[in-house]
Formats: sequence, C-alpha cells, structure tokens
Amino acid sequence: MKELLFGWIQDIAFYTLLMVVVLHVLPEKSQRKYLQFFMGIVLMILVISPFLSALGLERQLDESYARGTYDRELQEFLERQEAIEEEYRRHLEEKLYEARDEADSLKEEQREEQEREEQQRKEQEKEEGESSGISEIHIEIGKPEED
Repeated sequence: MKELLFGWIQDIAFYTLLMVVVLHVLPEKSQRKYLQFFMGIVLMILVISPFLSALGLERQLDESYARGTYDRELQEFLERQEAIEEEYRRHLEEKLYEARDEADSLKEEQREEQEREEQQRKEQEKEEGESSGISEIHIEIGKPEED
C-alpha cells in the first residue's frame, strides 16, 4: 500500500515539475492558457486515477475513450471515403462526356467523308459520261407529215 501511495505521489510530483518546465519554455504567452487547461485536465486524471482503479471505473473510462475515439475515426473515414467516391464519380462523368464528344466528332467526320466520296463519285460519273464521246441523241417519233 505504501508503495502504491509513494508511486502516486511521485507521479504527481514529476508531472507538476514537467508542467512548470513546459510553461516556462513555451515561447508564446497566447498559447499558455490552452496548455494550462490541458495540463490541468491531465493532472486531475492523474490525481483521481487511484480512486478510479479502486472502484473499477478505470477500465470503463478507457473503454469509453476508446469507443469515442473509434467512433470519431470511423466517421472521419466514412467522410473521406464519400469525398473520394464523389471525386471518382465526377472524374468518370468527365471521361464519359469526353468520350461521347469524341464519338460525336468521329461520326461527323465519317459523315463528311461519305458526303465527299459521294460527291466525288457523282463528279466522276459525270466526267465519264462526257468523255465517252457518245452524246445523247433524242429522236422524236411522231406522225408523218401529209402533203
């Protein structure tokens, strides 16, 4: 029992010395109040820790802290996952629109090429008809003239 009490007092004394050294080394005075608040909470936990362990509440405190930490980390992970999925969805949509635009432009090019080929074919047929030397003869057959 003496050793437990002596260890507890030793822990409090060591932590108090550490607090004093850290507060004196701290370069910015504006951060001092936040550090004192945090260190005060840790000191309170250090002071009541033997009572918590005697009552069996230490394990409950550890479990609730672990559960809270787990829940917070899980929530952060789910938010990051959702953000990544949204970014991926946006990226896929952009790629889809790009592919659709490219397909539309290829179809337009093919249609223009077909029109050019059709026009060239018609011009070629027209040139072949003129260059064959056979002109078209129109003969009209009608009634013979009476004298």
